[in-house]
Amino acid sequence: MHEPAAKTTVQQTIRRGVPVRRGSEQPYYSLEPGPGEAHGTRTELAPEGHPRGKAGHQNGQSLGEQRRSIAYLAHLTDIQLTDVQSPARLEAMHELGRRPDTMLLLPMMRPQELLAAHATDALARALNRVATSPQTGAALQLAITTGDNVDNMQLNEVRSFLSLLEGGEVCMDSGGSAFEGVQDGRFPWAWAPEDPDNRWGREHGFPHVPGLLKAGLEPFVAAGLNIPWLTCYGNHDGLVQGRAPLTPELGAVMTGHRKVHALPPGPVADFTEHPLETFSGPAHQITPDQARRPVTREEFVEAHFQPAARPAGHGLGERNRLDGTAYYVYDGLPGIRVIVLDTTNPAGIFEGSIDRRQLAWLEERLAEVHVRHADASGREVPGGGDERLVIITSHHPRTSMTNDREVPAGYLDSGDRVLGEEVAAVLHRYPNVIAWVSGHIHRNYVRPLASSSGGFWEISTSSVMDWPCQARLLEVVDNADGTLSIFSTALDHEGPIAPGGTSGPLELAGWHRELAANDPMGVGGFNAHGEPGDRNVELLLPDPRKNRS
Repeated sequence: MHEPAAKTTVQQTIRRGVPVRRGSEQPYYSLEPGPGEAHGTRTELAPEGHPRGKAGHQNGQSLGEQRRSIAYLAHLTDIQLTDVQSPARLEAMHELGRRPDTMLLLPMMRPQELLAAHATDALARALNRVATSPQTGAALQLAITTGDNVDNMQLNEVRSFLSLLEGGEVCMDSGGSAFEGVQDGRFPWAWAPEDPDNRWGREHGFPHVPGLLKAGLEPFVAAGLNIPWLTCYGNHDGLVQGRAPLTPELGAVMTGHRKVHALPPGPVADFTEHPLETFSGPAHQITPDQARRPVTREEFVEAHFQPAARPAGHGLGERNRLDGTAYYVYDGLPGIRVIVLDTTNPAGIFEGSIDRRQLAWLEERLAEVHVRHADASGREVPGGGDERLVIITSHHPRTSMTNDREVPAGYLDSGDRVLGEEVAAVLHRYPNVIAWVSGHIHRNYVRPLASSSGGFWEISTSSVMDWPCQARLLEVVDNADGTLSIFSTALDHEGPIAPGGTSGPLELAGWHRELAANDPMGVGGFNAHGEPGDRNVELLLPDPRKNRS
């Protein structure tokens, strides 16, 4: 287990403290506050010869009176809100550990997953508190969530996700009156917080937390976001366990009464191709619940059209309701077009891609906000002409759009798939694209993608579910010198750094973060916070509206 570096927020840093050893095989780390982290500057895309390019800019340089804020946004991703008692989960995979036939299926269980709703509420409260930019004083305008909003495409999970961000009562309890998940102490391969003799807990140094399960299932009232927010469709929103296409048989598993606690003997079946085989192992009976039924993409879209939704449909429009798609544009920010892609492949597997129809749609929407751009042959051609900056958002980043599984006939998006490099090549033909914002990899990750016209920044934010459980603030600033800056600031939630009891959502959010900081199978790993240049950083690039040759 490696000690990670500091995590950053607007005002303070939370980092792992001195390890606590309880006679375990591995240490368990507490958290402690630390100093804030200044914004560095990344200049890989700075114009040639610009005085702030390369090593010409120092931390703390004044913004200057001529600079102005164009847009101030929040990004959160991969909440993976989880019904921990659902029979459609395969936590028993963890009994086998990491093997060649399980590597790509893990994790299917996390110590902190029961408390994901509480961490999300605490993050919404933090975003409501940080209402103005620390750089320019601009008001926070919009939040964007980039998919994997829920863990297992279930109706009760989707309803709770919407209540968390819109505000209202949230209850993660399902099934019967007693806890029926795998953390109740019956299974030595799962952490049981209320069993001090739990084997997994002893091996990993995890604490005994009486009352955690009951508290985690208690209903609570979420604050909701004070600003409009946009939605996005991820692989966990549209595939069983984020991997397998929905079938009637898998839908019956979700609402049924068999909770698998061991896998069938022998090699583990390919979950995408033969998911029912993994659900055929030994099981015990639990309380069935129709609220766990699966939600199709069409139903996911429709669920966002609630009276309280800001904006209407949370970005999804009437076209999406009519044709069942989940990609759209949002033009509610002056001077900027946000384009939201649907990168989930309905043919299965957790990596992403888009179909040819969506690619053609993307090119049309890009052309509309360019006076001129390059066509596929590289020849300059006229566009729609209103000249707006463009931010692309999707669940999968370019590097995770490697899923070439062809979608069978009969699907809306049937046919061959478009992968990340082809999408990036199209974006490079449209110079007003300044950023591609994504999730999925559960890591803070920022990289330049240069082109002859300047290029754009790829920005992926760590998940809410896994360490470091953060959101990211993004502000686009006009520097009044022919360049733009994108200021990125990592934001921790409102939960206590050192949780004590289990009274109330914020205390439980504190437990979520501490448990996630110690989860040995956390997606993204203990270094998911990234390097300093992936967190609090100013990203410099040419202003494409002023730098046409």
